[in-house]
Amino acid sequence: MKFLFFAVLLLLYVGHCMSANILAFLPTFARSHYGGFQPLLKELALRGHNVTVLSHFALKNPPPNYHHIDVSIKERQDNNFSMLSIAPYLKPLVIPIGFLFFGSQITLETLNNTKVKEFIHSDGYQFDVVIFENFQHECFVSMSHKFGAHAIQLFPATPTAFPSQWYSQPFNPSYIPDPNSGYKDHMTLFERTINFLVMCLQFFLFPIFYMPKQNEIMLNYFNYTGSESRPSLEEMLKNVSLTLINTHFTLGTARPLVPSFKEVAGMHLKPSSKLPKDLGELMDNSPDGVVYFSFGSVVKGSHLPMHQVEMFLRQLGQIKQKVLWKWESDDLPELPSNVIVRKWFPQVDILGHPNCVLFITHGGIHSVEEAVYYGVPMLAISIFGDQLYNSIMMESRGAAIRLKYTELTENRFGNNLHEILSNTSYKENAIKLSKIFHDQPMKPLDKAVYWIEYVIRHDGAHHLKTAGNKLNWFQFMSIDVVFVLIISLFLFLIISFYAIKNIYKLVTKFRNYNTETNDDKKDK
Repeated sequence: MKFLFFAVLLLLYVGHCMSANILAFLPTFARSHYGGFQPLLKELALRGHNVTVLSHFALKNPPPNYHHIDVSIKERQDNNFSMLSIAPYLKPLVIPIGFLFFGSQITLETLNNTKVKEFIHSDGYQFDVVIFENFQHECFVSMSHKFGAHAIQLFPATPTAFPSQWYSQPFNPSYIPDPNSGYKDHMTLFERTINFLVMCLQFFLFPIFYMPKQNEIMLNYFNYTGSESRPSLEEMLKNVSLTLINTHFTLGTARPLVPSFKEVAGMHLKPSSKLPKDLGELMDNSPDGVVYFSFGSVVKGSHLPMHQVEMFLRQLGQIKQKVLWKWESDDLPELPSNVIVRKWFPQVDILGHPNCVLFITHGGIHSVEEAVYYGVPMLAISIFGDQLYNSIMMESRGAAIRLKYTELTENRFGNNLHEILSNTSYKENAIKLSKIFHDQPMKPLDKAVYWIEYVIRHDGAHHLKTAGNKLNWFQFMSIDVVFVLIISLFLFLIISFYAIKNIYKLVTKFRNYNTETNDDKKDK
């Protein structure tokens, strides 16, 4: 009995020693960014770590060692703003320039929150690891310095070239498209040229216009006790131990990754649950299948112009499938008999039902992950950001048809709708992608937890970084080497020119001397 008692005490002690105090600093408003990573935070708590989460979104039934710091505020005044209104202006070369001047505004809006400010300046907390989201939030890395903790960053989607440079992550524009370009990996000469220019804009302009703003925000908002001895923002970014990316090569481009970059898309995914009774009966009794229509949480269907709503309804009313449309407003024209609208649907459970034959989506990363996970083909009406990239990658794999919102017409929508419903290849390719996505040595959630605990076990795991982490972009791209070679070649040509010129003079002089000597001999 004593042995059992001491054994239990020993196990509890060992578990306590192996657990870590983890801060998840996630004060952004976007639920779509937060939702994919929330299961990771819960799982860390379930595995014995003390997890403190600063966010707008509480967890239902959290574990005892999961502590939520609620920074939610009253609904923002700009909640009626629609990305649809600026979609026509979001071009590949415009987006990086827009981020130069407006990207840091996202960070400012996030930090202009009394509860967030109070936490930044609070004392009494101790953390071994700080997890933060980096979506125009480079200055958030300061929290790892405040607590003397290892830094782990989360990318909600594929990172662009500029943040990749801090970790010597390859970003070759010849075959790796910028997520904002809307190009696939097999690009034409024109597309590769634009993609190259997008990368150059980031490398040349971001250090001049964007990073000083992030640095200014860091100085103004992260002025906690001890911040005066803080390294530069660039140095702290290079010191990040681990980067978890919400993507996977089945969803995007196959590309090389440095050891500290890990793809963990799909951490929130699991086999579908039983649908509510009414939806379950509807889907079970739909022999022709069900089409699910949703633009996600950022773009509301109710923001659509009424003429487009009527166009959608006309075309959807012509198909034999039932249609479930996520619609957030009470105002809607008369519906066709096969169309059902609600403000909320259990999306993953609908997609996971065998009778779901098509997902009409905006192409957001979580929606694409869910469609791939359950093997559902997509009609992707991409609007902005990574939706363009996600959609065209799915189209290139034969699992979707992409239709840009700016190119949306009734004929195009109707033709694409009937094409994807009548052509079985889209469903076959979606199932093929699903099998590839599921064929992983570890579940994404287990993989993410493993590497976080790996960082904890190995004191930051800085050995995962490459030597390129110490180079600036000029050195990393070997531009200095190219300059040296050009200058060396130039000097070689100059030296060769003067050497040949002098040799020619000597040869000419020698020939003239011999000629004169021979003439003198003849005269004698």
